[in-house]
Amino acid sequence: MRLLPVLAAPLLALAVVVTVAAHAEPVKVRPGDGAVLNERPPEVAFDMSQELAREAGANDVDVFDADGNEVTAVAAVIDNANRTRLTVPLPADLLPGVYTVQWKTLSSEDGDPANGSVTFTYDPFAAPAVGKEVLREDLLGGNSGGTGAAGAPVIDVGGGSAGLTWMLVAAVGVGMFAVGAGGTFLLVQKRP
Repeated sequence: MRLLPVLAAPLLALAVVVTVAAHAEPVKVRPGDGAVLNERPPEVAFDMSQELAREAGANDVDVFDADGNEVTAVAAVIDNANRTRLTVPLPADLLPGVYTVQWKTLSSEDGDPANGSVTFTYDPFAAPAVGKEVLREDLLGGNSGGTGAAGAPVIDVGGGSAGLTWMLVAAVGVGMFAVGAGGTFLLVQKRP
């Protein structure tokens, strides 16, 4: 019976890590983070890691110019066919400049909120750059299949899942420590 807590500790550590990592966060974004565009993008589109809750004001995308003025005129919309997709249209008269995209989400799976920001530049005369479209890799280390200019695959070499990787390493470490400490405790208890 004393062995049960020792065996349960690694599973508990892994459950905590999975719970901490469970948010509806961007997997992909278009335009990509840091992108430089020669043409005005019609919208900003996020593909999230979890389905989004349909709760008024809980999921939104706001786009701000370099002076901090909001340029989006309507709230973001959750795609009815794909509840992980969140989009907001950009105005037809968007001026060249640097834009900050602030997003917030509420997961329908666990009710956890999340938020963050990305940037892009609209400049008709600059050298175009796709930016980082794939923001999060899956747990197995593959990318999420983003595409860049002319449909070329985007390969994320920046280690976008580094935080999740370290959480998994920490969970394994905590589990191993718990097993070792529990085993030591059991050995000490058996001594006369």
